[in-house]
Amino acid sequence: MFIGSVPPEVRTLFQGLVHESGHKKFYIGCSGNFSVDKVIAKMDCEVHSNDVSLYSRLVADVVLDTDTEITVTSEDLRHVFALWPETKYKKLIQVMFAMRLSKFEPRKNDYQKSFYDVMMTDSARYYESTVEKLGKGAFDFKIKSFDFGDFIGFLKNKDGGVGISFPPTYKAGYEKIYDFVEKSFEYDRPSYEIFDPKSAEALYGQMLKDDQNIFCSDQDFETLQGYKTGVVRLGSGRHSLYVYSSLQNRQCYYYERNAKAFKSDIELLSNEEVLTEKTKITVKLCATDQITYFKHLFMSSRVNYSAGGDFGVMFFADGKAFGFAVFSKMLSTMELCYLHSDFVVPSQTKRLSKLLLFLLRTKEVRRFIAKKLTHYYDGLKTTVYTDNAVSMKYRSVFELDRRDKGKLMYSCKFKDESITQAYSQWFNKTKTSHARNSRNKVEAQ
Repeated sequence: MFIGSVPPEVRTLFQGLVHESGHKKFYIGCSGNFSVDKVIAKMDCEVHSNDVSLYSRLVADVVLDTDTEITVTSEDLRHVFALWPETKYKKLIQVMFAMRLSKFEPRKNDYQKSFYDVMMTDSARYYESTVEKLGKGAFDFKIKSFDFGDFIGFLKNKDGGVGISFPPTYKAGYEKIYDFVEKSFEYDRPSYEIFDPKSAEALYGQMLKDDQNIFCSDQDFETLQGYKTGVVRLGSGRHSLYVYSSLQNRQCYYYERNAKAFKSDIELLSNEEVLTEKTKITVKLCATDQITYFKHLFMSSRVNYSAGGDFGVMFFADGKAFGFAVFSKMLSTMELCYLHSDFVVPSQTKRLSKLLLFLLRTKEVRRFIAKKLTHYYDGLKTTVYTDNAVSMKYRSVFELDRRDKGKLMYSCKFKDESITQAYSQWFNKTKTSHARNSRNKVEAQ
């Protein structure tokens, strides 16, 4: 688990705890590929990151506009990298390339030798395509600082705020995975002690007792049951994950992957991909159980939307799913169809949830609903569970009908426009808003 990949269920759980805490300052130990840092930073929180890997250090350089001196010590890599043009991503992609190459670098058999030669020969194309990919908003998030060192000291010395960490689940995890990288580059290495998960129970217990922290582990610690706030069951053959928190929280959230729902050829829009003016949007009908799995991944853990609804729709951007909605006939009126739930995947694209609302008002969606529920509705209605006066998500697209204690009722009329027209309207509106915000920032400076 130390390669920096935090399961989406864990990220969702972290996000829910952050939202409920009310805190705005967070220290992320073992940032890895910054998946947790991105989620929390996009919640308008101040994020301080940490890791011991060179990869994470170079990601932080791009985000913070800093520069780490590195020297390529591998003769083969030095020859390849000399052919790459200079970009702000070059050092990072050099390490990324070495990480990919490390699987075949031993060249102990024909298979490894073949793939090693192919990767070296194709390195220029890899560099070019990766530069293009990273340039599409991969680093469209902010962190306040980056600490290149031991996560334990980092969390113990934090200046207030809340610590969050998913440390290695086996000893010397970094050293085993990045051995080839460490031999291929010379740089000012951080000072840290190799973390031993066998000491985790006592360490986490003390840090949870002394300060506000959140930890994730693949061990169900007996002495930390009072701090347990989440359990993620990843399915057969994989360790369950446990989240421990010293924040004030009286609930324990449970996530379990539904094997049947997960057996699907649906490809999700990745967090790094950004929608463009030429993106093609499509929609298709689906059963509610097809969406249930994704609900657990991407919807707030504070509200139980796991069941209910009669059918759903999925929206795709160039064939990759990004938006989901479920409708309920029982909760509908003669005029308005009830929108049971709607959500989008995490994305670098701004206001993606607004796009989903624009698309839900289209004539294609109206026809889908009429076909499934045998009734021609005038519009949609939904409930937002919040104590706030308005919902920033639904505002300006849906109308606020009523405020009750702990919830808001919103509705909208269907539009006589296609999905293509709705997307174009949303894209131009978002583009104009972004340009205005950028101009205001420049003027403020």
